[in-house]
Amino acid sequence: MRRNNEDRLMDGHKPQKTEDAPQMANPMDFVTPTEFVELPSKGRYPTGHPLSGQDTIEIKYMTAKDEDLLTNRSLLRKGLAIDRVVDNLIKDKSIRGESLYIGDRNAILIYARASAYGNIYKTKVTCPSCAITSKQNFDLNEHESYHGDEYQEFGIEMTKNMTFKTTLPLSKIVAEIRPLLGVDEQQMVKKNKNDKLLDNLITNQMKQFVVSFNGHDSKKIINHVIDNMTAMDSKHLRNVFKAISPDLQIKDTFECSECGHEEVMTVPFGADFFWPNE
Repeated sequence: MRRNNEDRLMDGHKPQKTEDAPQMANPMDFVTPTEFVELPSKGRYPTGHPLSGQDTIEIKYMTAKDEDLLTNRSLLRKGLAIDRVVDNLIKDKSIRGESLYIGDRNAILIYARASAYGNIYKTKVTCPSCAITSKQNFDLNEHESYHGDEYQEFGIEMTKNMTFKTTLPLSKIVAEIRPLLGVDEQQMVKKNKNDKLLDNLITNQMKQFVVSFNGHDSKKIINHVIDNMTAMDSKHLRNVFKAISPDLQIKDTFECSECGHEEVMTVPFGADFFWPNE
């Protein structure tokens, strides 16, 4: 549960009036407020991870120093600005953002942004039908948490290390996979700076989340199987990965003012996510 943040979010994080704020004898006594964020994973981490069995994480409100990180050119070039902010926001410094599932990191970013700038995210989206760009508002309070636990139809076996085993339908190879971590996302960002690798997004992602095939965990074997995998097995593996991956998403109905196209759209995390115009 978040610390009184439900009421704050409903009010768009309106600041307290000066006369209502408690008097502070020494401004140096000020401590950045915190809130508790519900983890989509519900703490489904391997034994030994600081968040194993924990369904919430305590984070600090964003500060001006965090805003500095988001404009640091060196960090932006390296794709590390968001990761540094996540590390700063987490109160328990034994927890690194790169060790979190991507869905849990998304939850931290969404709650941090809402507490900093309000729950309404105003951005621009491109119509999938006519490619016209228009304005769209997303309410960050209206989020959906998926806990990565609806995988019964796939006959998946969860291991004691919180990985998951599934038998590929055509080759009958037993694949062991896991949800992606922040560090995996960092590695994919680095790889995607090479234009040649942008053409291999499907296989590159699978190479990140596969732990082993038939118990063999060498990268050489994993890469060989993925590069030669049939489309049927690939589709099954990606569907299983989606089913076991916790996440937090914000969706809203988009209706194009130009062509009338309508569909449910997931909030895009663009450059303006942490830099609202208003």
